[in-house]
Amino acid sequence: MKPLLLLLSACCLALQPFNALAWSNHSLGSQLALQNLPQLQRTLTYEPLQAFLDAQAPAIEQLLDEQEAFARAHFPDYPPRPNDLRFEAASSLPEQRRAAFLQALRVNPQIRLAGFVQQLPGQGDEGRPRLMAEQVLVFRKIGPWSHWRYLALQPGEAVSALQVLSSAADEPDYGHDINLFSDNPGDAGARYNFGAQPFGDARFEYSSQAPFHIGYYHEPELVLQAAPYLRRTLPHWRIYQYTGLARLALATGHDYWGYRFLGWALHYMQDLTQPYHAKTVPGFATAELMLIALKGAAGYPEDRLAAIARVADRHTAIEEYQLERMQHLMDEQTPAPLLQAYTQAPPDAYPTYSVDYAHQVVAAESYATADALDEVIGQWLARKPAAAPGFSGGNQLTQAQADPVLEQMLVVLFKRFGAHTRNVVQTTLAPPVSGVTASD
Repeated sequence: MKPLLLLLSACCLALQPFNALAWSNHSLGSQLALQNLPQLQRTLTYEPLQAFLDAQAPAIEQLLDEQEAFARAHFPDYPPRPNDLRFEAASSLPEQRRAAFLQALRVNPQIRLAGFVQQLPGQGDEGRPRLMAEQVLVFRKIGPWSHWRYLALQPGEAVSALQVLSSAADEPDYGHDINLFSDNPGDAGARYNFGAQPFGDARFEYSSQAPFHIGYYHEPELVLQAAPYLRRTLPHWRIYQYTGLARLALATGHDYWGYRFLGWALHYMQDLTQPYHAKTVPGFATAELMLIALKGAAGYPEDRLAAIARVADRHTAIEEYQLERMQHLMDEQTPAPLLQAYTQAPPDAYPTYSVDYAHQVVAAESYATADALDEVIGQWLARKPAAAPGFSGGNQLTQAQADPVLEQMLVVLFKRFGAHTRNVVQTTLAPPVSGVTASD
């Protein structure tokens, strides 16, 4: 059995997705999903992060300590935060607090955290100056983010809660989780205790964020035994971190940062609604993976190479299709099932959001759908014309021809995206229950 597990491990590693992105732009879906919530029909005042840190340093210290203790006790395979990264209110000077806060969260210390909102297709700039993508993202290669519009906020400026929340939902893809592993560039990974990067393709700068944005919680035990590195996925922990910070900020009068932290939490929850982020190799049963592994070990790698290409091509194709169709429909302000799906409830009711909701509900649902989505994508690719250039073709997406069968599947997924998004927001914004702390 052990040699077979080693072969399966090698096969799983080889088949890891190159694309660490999900749903391309989270602001699009978030604004649609949340536009009718009464809690978001209000105006906030922008304040820089430093103001929140200076005002609430002792409370932040207490919250992060509570969260760390809970994570160590509750989340299997959680890599404990080194003690020297602990946020200490008394010993951190104001000018050091931002860096101390980011290292306590174990995020990329170079993230911009600019004051901004992302303006969507069909929306005007409202008189706000535009920021360059490089002022918002930390990537060396800006890639598909270069054609979005980022508008600057000034301290004290009024901004809608919906804009803050939906813009922040896209932000973790701006470099928050890159280069955090010990074998990544930079020195943060050597200090953060996440170990070597468990999977991903080092040729792509953003691939190091994959273990934070992918949740392989429901793979068969045989697969997890063969590839234990698949257990090292952490979106549920990020959601827990940021919802706790959101509650703290809201409870202490820092509403802008409450909504922005909540937007960060939404990102990881929404990532898990993408089935390719919940199943390692959609479309393949465990027995098929074992056969591919055996053939590769025997010197016949063709099936393995074909499977790699299939997973990568289908994941990338659905991301590009979704992005182009959403952008076109919003730019045209055209009522369409894809847009309306975000506001509609799925037929099945979901439980109340809780700390285990991400992996027990969202990821489980996506895992169960992964093979069906993969099949629909394969059928769509077989009948569509030759592919036009996508992200790699100058970031200009050619208008995709609408495919009714594919869009029917996307409507199902977008209904889930919207329902889970509203569930997290409504639960987090609800008045606190007596005796429950911001870390719960």
